[in-house]
Amino acid sequence: MTIPARLFAVAMAAILLSLLEAVSAVPVRAQVSLLAPSDLIVAVGAGDVDKVKSLLIHGGKPDSTDIHGTTALIFAIKAGNADMVAALLAGGAHVGMTDKEDNTPLIWAADVGDAAIVKQLLAARAKVNQENRQGLTALMAAARNGRTEVMEVLLNAGAAIDKSDYTGRDALAWAAESRTPAAAALLRRFGAH
Repeated sequence: MTIPARLFAVAMAAILLSLLEAVSAVPVRAQVSLLAPSDLIVAVGAGDVDKVKSLLIHGGKPDSTDIHGTTALIFAIKAGNADMVAALLAGGAHVGMTDKEDNTPLIWAADVGDAAIVKQLLAARAKVNQENRQGLTALMAAARNGRTEVMEVLLNAGAAIDKSDYTGRDALAWAAESRTPAAAALLRRFGAH
């Protein structure tokens, strides 16, 4: 080995040794788990609107996700917590941010059947016809669960009635599968055939 190569090797060994010493000096309690949910996700899960507002004011990321890619906004929607949804939207949560399956907050709200939250999301400029990975829209999600109140809100907001998912089913086919005659009747009233 030449002298410059030996010097480089010694210098690298010294750097690595100092890094190892620094890491081993960190107390176990101070180490961060990459799998632990953020404080914002925990507060949303607990339904603590005041804590969420405080975290957002102090720099919390409104689009925080868990390890599965579920956003804080989607957690609030799944819980049916309209106040939490409002707090997250006011704090800058992106209304179009999807989960790992490309389900939008609007698709989740339609699936859950919460017309008030659907209206909040539409007021925040959610795209009414945005699809997930399977081509499913919010209207189809509402139709497959017979959520007629949500379907009417979406249809009045311009939801495409003739759009099909990647299996070839449109909202009317989903409504038929849900065995909810009122959902199919509503779609027909809006021009589905």
